[in-house]
Amino acid sequence: MTIAQLIAQLRSQIADKLTVRNAHATELETLRGIDAVSDEQRARITELRTSKDGLDNEIDVLRQRVTELDGEAERDAAADRLAREVAPAAVRPAYDEVARVGQEPRTYTRETAREGRSWFADAYRSQFKSDRNASERLDRHAREVEVEGELTERALTTGSFAGLVTPQYLIDLTAPVLRAGRPLADIVNRHELPAEGMNLVIPRGTTGGSVAVQNGENTAGSNTDVVFADLTVPVRTLMGRQEVSRQSLERGSKTDEILYLDLARAHAAQVDSQIINGTGSSGQMKGILNTAGIGAATAFGAVPSAANYGRKIAGANTAVATSGGGIFAKVLVMHPRRWGWLTGEYDSAGRPIVTANTVPNFNAAGIINKPGETSDNGATAPYFVGVHSSGLPVLSDVNIPINVGTNVEDITLSLDTSELHLWEEGDGLPRQLNFEQRQGTQLTVDVVVYSYAAFTAERYPTASAKIGGLDTVATYGLVAPTF
Repeated sequence: MTIAQLIAQLRSQIADKLTVRNAHATELETLRGIDAVSDEQRARITELRTSKDGLDNEIDVLRQRVTELDGEAERDAAADRLAREVAPAAVRPAYDEVARVGQEPRTYTRETAREGRSWFADAYRSQFKSDRNASERLDRHAREVEVEGELTERALTTGSFAGLVTPQYLIDLTAPVLRAGRPLADIVNRHELPAEGMNLVIPRGTTGGSVAVQNGENTAGSNTDVVFADLTVPVRTLMGRQEVSRQSLERGSKTDEILYLDLARAHAAQVDSQIINGTGSSGQMKGILNTAGIGAATAFGAVPSAANYGRKIAGANTAVATSGGGIFAKVLVMHPRRWGWLTGEYDSAGRPIVTANTVPNFNAAGIINKPGETSDNGATAPYFVGVHSSGLPVLSDVNIPINVGTNVEDITLSLDTSELHLWEEGDGLPRQLNFEQRQGTQLTVDVVVYSYAAFTAERYPTASAKIGGLDTVATYGLVAPTF
């Protein structure tokens, strides 16, 4: 086995151990969030910490070994150069006869794409044309992915997909699209999805302990057994599909960037929509609006105005804050049409009630933020559009429904985002791809990307509250505004 092969093997072992170690860290974080830990859970915490510390030590040893082998490879290369200097007649070995560590470029990069080497085209040619060269490049890319730890165990073992892994340069290129297409998903409490399993089980306290004043000496104190229930969160598969002509795959320019950007944008929007609207059935996540027990403001009973809308928001914020456990609203999420309506409202003197924060304002219902500004919880422009008079940042999200209830209203959400839990693989971008021949007579191929994710708002449902969707009289409630 060459030094390069040894290093690749060690890096693969490091990636495997990191996956297990990160799963332990996620479970520890969940257990440490429990107010009253049972003896069994305390023992589990000790077990996880011991295992995690052991894995850290093993990883350190492996990394040290990789460093040693890197040094050995560099010394071998230096000795080879010196031999040619002192013996000029020595023949320089061919490039592909020398094992190099850390110097080989990735098979698929932005530079190779400019040169005409397309990951999508290679995948298509390998599957449908049995192109040996394309297959060899894909195999080399797969080995690179394995060494770099970019493919999870679940991707190798779960489901019926025989997927390809997205090149890193496309992931890097698409990161801004991810942030732009899923405003709420990017500010909830995000966790690394464990490497295995299709269900996550997290503890949820249903009955807490009690404390009371002792009524005299030697009298019994308050005693309430803490009760926990398991909350099972299913891991869902999110899949996107794009119909592509064979001509585009065989002869298209920049096909990779165009196709993947489009699919990633649709994928990001679907994750965000599932967090808000998912039904919990038919393979969907259970979104906030379908979570039992969230707060709900009463019907407006009147035509909406900035005043009664503000009171409903105040009530929703109060409902979240009084649910206990250090929970309080951190953000308001509304459809762009609702923020647009609010910015178009004027007082009786014709003055706007939502003003820019670049000018002095008095008794404003809201403030429009500066371009590029970022809220305290990480929301960025253009989706962090301003600050409401309640002090909460306003997040504009097109995935908020606008067809709720009898009057076809939109919804506003008051949320403690720390109690909205989203598990994803890595940065949340779809990393795996498959090809399906759909319409052979029309030279059409389906390009499919997919990923795994899980979400819940059920650990503390009262950390979320909604406004709108309950009025039945025409023109009442958060109906479509007229501009």
